[in-house]
Amino acid sequence: MKTETDHISDSDKAIHDTDIVSKIDVESGSIDISDDWDYYETVFIDSDKLNVSSGEGNINLTLMDNNIDIIIQTSGKRPGGVGYKGFADGDPEYNVDITIREEEVYASVTTYDWMYNIVPTNVVVDGKIVHLVTGYDILDTRTIEENYPVDPLTFEIINEDKVEHDFAIEVYDPYHDLIFNESYSLQPGETIQSPEISKEPGMHRYVYTLDNNETFTENARVERLAELGSSQRVSFIFIDDPEHQMMISIEQA
Repeated sequence: MKTETDHISDSDKAIHDTDIVSKIDVESGSIDISDDWDYYETVFIDSDKLNVSSGEGNINLTLMDNNIDIIIQTSGKRPGGVGYKGFADGDPEYNVDITIREEEVYASVTTYDWMYNIVPTNVVVDGKIVHLVTGYDILDTRTIEENYPVDPLTFEIINEDKVEHDFAIEVYDPYHDLIFNESYSLQPGETIQSPEISKEPGMHRYVYTLDNNETFTENARVERLAELGSSQRVSFIFIDDPEHQMMISIEQA
């Protein structure tokens, strides 16, 4: 069992390290170690600094001596804390998901060839919670996935109401660039299928307006058409309900 890797030099680490993550040695036997882990390390995580960086939209983490730049795309409340989603190393296909609950951090960070998981332990040193970082070598899996084509982003609008409705929608790619902008008028019973909008893997954002009034957002991921699934498809459904004008359905095959 290895406990560290040599992805970058010490000089590179000194330039990039934001001190959010710092290694800590804990007593042998304090934490259960699984044979399923390719690598692991025990660390302190400054949750306040992580929260600030996440809120600003850019994070730099050093995990197992691998320096990782993260771009945050969305944030929101989660049970007991706040959650952030984004991507790593400039590629929207490398998914990042972070939950911060006061001093506890839960995270999954994917790069091209590694997947890291971060969880708090029940070990406390100098009044700080020790977190466990586990690493998995996913290079073989990534190489296989690259042979699958990207399943393009599409959506549909369905009018199940008894009256006509207007629907305007903008679609933003993972880099926050506007890539689609269209307005529709739907008669009762009409369904509109969008064209193929994007073949860029990663999270996309819909900003849609109902009857030229209320504006909402929804997210959908573009994935590769692999054996385990495909891209998320959002259906925007007008319904005959005075209190809830629209229903959202998200499916992933």
